[in-house]
Amino acid sequence: MESASRRLAPLFFLGLLTLVGCSPEKSENKAPSAPPPVLVAAAPVAKKNIPLTIQAMGNAESCHTVAVKARVEGEILKTHVTDGQEVQQGQPLFDLDDRPYQYRLKQLKANLDRDLALLENARTREQRQVVLNKQNISSEEALAGLVASRQAAEATVAADRAAISDGELQLQFTRITAPITGMTGRILIQPGNIIKANDGILVQIQQMDPMCISLTVAEAHLAAIRANHAKSPLTLEVHPNRENLNPVAATLLSLDNAVDRQTGTLRLKAQAPNPDRRLWPGLFVTLALKLTERPDSLVIPTRAVQTGSAGPFVYVIKSDKSVETRPITIGNEDREETLVTSGVAAGESVVTVGQWRLKPGVKVEITQPADAEQEKK
Repeated sequence: MESASRRLAPLFFLGLLTLVGCSPEKSENKAPSAPPPVLVAAAPVAKKNIPLTIQAMGNAESCHTVAVKARVEGEILKTHVTDGQEVQQGQPLFDLDDRPYQYRLKQLKANLDRDLALLENARTREQRQVVLNKQNISSEEALAGLVASRQAAEATVAADRAAISDGELQLQFTRITAPITGMTGRILIQPGNIIKANDGILVQIQQMDPMCISLTVAEAHLAAIRANHAKSPLTLEVHPNRENLNPVAATLLSLDNAVDRQTGTLRLKAQAPNPDRRLWPGLFVTLALKLTERPDSLVIPTRAVQTGSAGPFVYVIKSDKSVETRPITIGNEDREETLVTSGVAAGESVVTVGQWRLKPGVKVEITQPADAEQEKK
């Protein structure tokens, strides 16, 4: 048994050497394969004229608000509008009981008829006295007294006519009409109530088109805003929704006459057309105030910008289809495009989709954004 083991040992070592000798040859035949390129979307660094803007926040507000009150006393007989109704200037809102004003107007007209008759009598007496004076039958004092009587009668008639005009105006005030075009709020006083002149608000009307926007900016922008606004009215993009889609164009109207010392901000007022009612009083909005344009600026898609510990950077695609990280300096940024002041050159390509799979030196294959998004998923 022991002699058989001794005979098999050399054969075992010979087989082991054969396996060891063959293994390097097999490993040399299996060379490691290169990883496939990463699918990405890319965009060129463009050169264009871009606006220099100030990002701000603000609120939409009505440019013109009127608290409607009664100008005469009376009972409300009828309401012609409802809560939240759009009205045109001059449109009826409320009717008051006009009977007392009609009766007063009739009395004033009767007084005028009476005083006109007295005036006619005074003129006739004056004319007779003039004839008597020419015949030296009457004295000058008698004529002077009749002239004074005629003048007093004329003044009375003039006062009657003024009272009639006032009475007609008071009668008109019994129908309350919309002083401006806008939208009504809640009706505060209902029919059957008796109101006094200028006592209590009946309804509030807010102008809806155009709409004003109140915004604040840092006092550091004051000089630039004043300088550019003096050349031509500045324009704004107003975003009334969170998606920042389809901004509303507005025009800067005015600057406040003082900077708020507590906040260090300046209040501005702009105006925007609002035919489709996208802006609503009190609505919170974001704005971009355009100051001027910067010519031949370098811009890249905002989605290409990445943020690292050292600041913003992008992946730049080199000529051999590999990528490198490039730190950049951002001048201005919005939802779609970002102004780059240093770090890239015009014509270079930056990765816009697929950055999560990249690192310096990785090969990439440029595909359509939709394909790259699919690859990302």
